[in-house]
Amino acid sequence: MWNYSFGQIDSLELVEGVDKLILQSKSGRYLLKGNVVIKQNNDRMYCDSAYYYYRKKEVYAYGKVHLNKKDTLNLYCDSLFFNMKTEYAKLWGNVRLRDNEYRLSTDSMDYDAKLDRGVYKNGGMITNIVSDERLTSKVGYFYPKSKDFFFRSDVMYTSNEYKVTTDTLQFNGRKKRAYFFGPTDIISQDAKMYCESGWYDVNKEEGVLQKNASILRDQETIFADSLYYNSPKGLSIGQGNVLIRDSSQHIEFSGDYARSSEKESVALITGKALVKRFEDPLDTLFIHADTLFNHLDSLNDSRLVLAYHGVNVYKKDLQGVCDSLSYDRPQGRMTLFHNPVLWTGKAQLSGDTITAIEKEGKIHKAFIQHNALTVSEVDSAAYYNQVYGRNMVTYFDSASIRRVDILGNAKSINFIEEEKENDTTVMVKQQGMNRIYSSDITLYFKKGNIEGVTYREAPDGVMYPMDQIKQNEARVEQFKWDISRRPLSWQGMIQEED
Repeated sequence: MWNYSFGQIDSLELVEGVDKLILQSKSGRYLLKGNVVIKQNNDRMYCDSAYYYYRKKEVYAYGKVHLNKKDTLNLYCDSLFFNMKTEYAKLWGNVRLRDNEYRLSTDSMDYDAKLDRGVYKNGGMITNIVSDERLTSKVGYFYPKSKDFFFRSDVMYTSNEYKVTTDTLQFNGRKKRAYFFGPTDIISQDAKMYCESGWYDVNKEEGVLQKNASILRDQETIFADSLYYNSPKGLSIGQGNVLIRDSSQHIEFSGDYARSSEKESVALITGKALVKRFEDPLDTLFIHADTLFNHLDSLNDSRLVLAYHGVNVYKKDLQGVCDSLSYDRPQGRMTLFHNPVLWTGKAQLSGDTITAIEKEGKIHKAFIQHNALTVSEVDSAAYYNQVYGRNMVTYFDSASIRRVDILGNAKSINFIEEEKENDTTVMVKQQGMNRIYSSDITLYFKKGNIEGVTYREAPDGVMYPMDQIKQNEARVEQFKWDISRRPLSWQGMIQEED
């Protein structure tokens, strides 16, 4: 009887066992009570009672409602409405949905069987049956067949590894890939992350943070327009306004593009690339170049910085230019290659290669190899003190030259000055020019003037009064004065590239 009554209506079938069946022809409905089981195709619905409107093809179910779809999806609620024509359902009261992997709970939900789409709009929670994942949101859309989920407003995802809060999140359960939209905070055991757009692939353990992206760790801060990370490969890529700051190492890198490999222990920075060493906040070291490499040691501390093409160096007591540079941070050793020039105070140093050694954050000495030249301007009348040799070691005291060892083909040109004081001013007058040639020379300086000289072999020296200086003796053959190349500020180094 039951099968005949329902068998002709869109394959709807009442399974035998219902306690009571009443036909109410005036209202065009059946009333079913007790142990109700209704079957349509491969789907079954269980409830305590139900109304079936056979003209409208609508079902209202009440009490312990359970809908099972092909043994893969189960829906539970206190009451349900279902339109068989449109295959549209509404569920109320203690609504729960479960498949083989996820469980959803909410107070009410709409379900469109044609579109295979469920919607809740009054808050819901999804948990993973086989893991510790949990997600809550005010609004949620989900597609059981494709395993696509869309969440909006007050979205929060938690697991043992992460806590994510965002405005909008999209997740595909098959591909295990999540997309974030709107302000998003991601907290892990060792980092806090932020973005306003991005995605993360759970299986591949890779993701992208976009729009004002940042990663904050205990001692490290990273900012960029876009940040990509791949955990298995240990690969990180930042693009657009990249800034990496390590407060424990007092070092900061910035540029338009950065690529870091944990396996290779090296990071690449290009595009207005700049490194800052800020151990002394009042005397920061800046190195700017087209390309920077930061090599790390076994503790992931910066060990060696390499700079290539258009290198500029700025520090309060030291400036320089060259085509390539290496900076050994633990040793405090900076080496400049290819047409290098260094300035410290009034002195200009140049040669084929220059190695500057720091001591307690200040320049201590410089080794100049091949065509070594030190020049300092005497006054605006184009007089220059000059020291030239095959190789040179220059020692400093508070950025002033204290001593110079000239090794091989030594040449020294020094203007002797005399100071005269009156009540209000100090007058400086050049008395003459001292020119010395020797194999090796050591010069001792005080306030920029030669205070003592040591010769290794018999010197060739001459003293010229100012009005008898020979033009061919006033400058060494290798003389050059590159003051126009001297960086005047670290901001100027970047602006020149623009």
